[in-house]
Amino acid sequence: MSGASVAVALAIFVSSAARVLPALLAIPVQQDLGWQTSDVVWPITLGIAVSAFASPLAAHGLVRWGVRSPLFTSLVLLAISLALTTRATSPWHLVLAWGVGVGFSGSLSASILGAMVGSRGSAAHCGTRFGVVMSIQILGSMAGLLFASRMVEATEWRTAFHAAAIVVLATAFVAFLLASASRQGAEPHPSASSPHALSCSERRSWRFWALAVIFCICGASTSGLIDGQIGILCMSAGLSLSSSADVIVIVLLGGAIGGVASGYLADRYPARMLLAAYFVARAFVLLWLPFTGLSLVELARFGALYGLDAALTFPALVRLMSANLGSRGIGPAMGWMMAAHVMGATIASAGVGALGLADYVVGFACVGLACLVAAGLAMLLKGASGKERLSS
Repeated sequence: MSGASVAVALAIFVSSAARVLPALLAIPVQQDLGWQTSDVVWPITLGIAVSAFASPLAAHGLVRWGVRSPLFTSLVLLAISLALTTRATSPWHLVLAWGVGVGFSGSLSASILGAMVGSRGSAAHCGTRFGVVMSIQILGSMAGLLFASRMVEATEWRTAFHAAAIVVLATAFVAFLLASASRQGAEPHPSASSPHALSCSERRSWRFWALAVIFCICGASTSGLIDGQIGILCMSAGLSLSSSADVIVIVLLGGAIGGVASGYLADRYPARMLLAAYFVARAFVLLWLPFTGLSLVELARFGALYGLDAALTFPALVRLMSANLGSRGIGPAMGWMMAAHVMGATIASAGVGALGLADYVVGFACVGLACLVAAGLAMLLKGASGKERLSS
C-alpha cells in the first residue's frame, strides 16, 4: 500500500470521527449555553449545504494538485473549526465553525476519495475497493461517537472538541508526510486532468440528471435524516446522550458491514437491480419507523436495518454512474453527484428540523416515498453487471 493510500485511509478515519461531534453534541451545547434548539440545528444544516456547493471544487482540486495539499488543508480547517467551537458565545459563532468551517472541510469527502481510489487498477474489483473506503469512514464515525459520548459524560463537551481538534491537527501533519510528492496519489489515471472532466453535453444528458436526482434522494434519506437528525431525535425522545450515541453506533455498525458487502455485490450483479432493491427496502424502513414508540430497543432495531441499507447504495451508485457517464473523470463526476447528494441532505435536514419531533413522521414519510422514485429512476438507466469492465 502506497503512502498516499495510507494517508487517505488515516485522514478518512480521523476526520469522520471528528465530524460526528456537532450532530452528537448539539443538544449538550444548546443546553449548556442556554440557546434554542434551532440555534444548533441550523449551523449543522448550513454545513451540509456548504459541503454540497464545495464538492465539485474539492474534486477539481484533487485532480489538479493530487491528494496531499487538499487533504492537509481540509484537516487543518476541520481542526480549527472544532477548536473555535469551544469559544462560541453566540449562535453565529457556530454558523462560522460548523456551517462554514466543518462544511468546507467536509467537501473533500470519503465518497470523492473512494470513487477516485476505487477506479484505479482492475475494474472488476472497483466496487469492493470503494466499499472498503466507505467502511473506513463508518468505523471512524463509530469511534468518534463512542469516544465523545463517554468523554462528555465524564467531563464536558468542550473537552471533547479540544481533544478532537488536537487529534485532527496531528493527523494533518502525519498525512502530509505520508502522502507522496507525486500528484497521482488519488487520481484514477496519470492523465486525469481537464480533458477527462465531464463535457457540457454529458452534464446536459438525461442520464446525468437522473443520476443527480438519485444521489439527491440518497442524501436526503441518509445524511439528511441520520447524520444531522438521528441524535437529536433520540435525545428528544428521552434517551440519554450515551444511549443516543449507542443507537448511532448501531447504525454505523450496520453501515460498516453493508459497505463491504455492497462492494462485493456491486462487482457481481447488475447495479441498477441492486439499487432498486436497496431503495425499496429503505422506503419500507422509513415508513415503518413512525409506527414504533421510539424506545431504545425500537430505535436500535431501526438503526441496524437502516445502517445496513444506507451503506449498500454507494458502491452500486458508483458502478451505475460509470456505466452511464463513463469512467473518465470519475473524480469530477463524483464531485457533482456529491453536490446533489448533500443538497438532498440539506433539504431533508432543514425540513425535519423545522417540523420538530411532533411532526417528524411527515418528513420521514416524504423521504420514504422519494426513495421509491429513486428505485424507479435506477431501473431506467443503462445497466452494467459487475463483470463488465469500466470504459477507459
